Amino acid sequence: MGSAVLQIARERGIAVIGTAGAANQDYLRSLGALATTYGEGWVERVRRLGRVDAALDLAGSGVIRDLVELTGDPRKVVSIADLAAPEFGVRFSGVAGSMPEALAEAVGLISRGKLRIPVEKAYPLAEAAAAHVDSRAGHTRGRRVLVV
Repeated sequence: MGSAVLQIARERGIAVIGTAGAANQDYLRSLGALATTYGEGWVERVRRLGRVDAALDLAGSGVIRDLVELTGDPRKVVSIADLAAPEFGVRFSGVAGSMPEALAEAVGLISRGKLRIPVEKAYPLAEAAAAHVDSRAGHTRGRRVLVV
């Protein structure tokens, strides 16, 4: 999800600061983000990279309070992963906007080579349970796909 959001934001001219593990820093940079690691001290590392006008929480890892601090306003933070977000005045959102419009935009970006969705592994439908188990491990660059 983060890779797609980052690419779409960059295509819209938005400067992006992304956090990821040490092994994924070059990958974030390859997508056009200013990159830093998460973990202890991440808020200060983000501040050194630039002003934060808005924030999107895709991981639900308990960072809502920090994101509100970075943006200065809970209305500038959206989470799709932390159910506690509303307790901080932050919007919790599922799919934003119209799904057909979002899909049309994604297809257009893909066709122009502006959005890449890498596939890490494809599974036959009979291995759907294994795909689910693997997906719960997280921290991948590519999607897991079921082949029907």
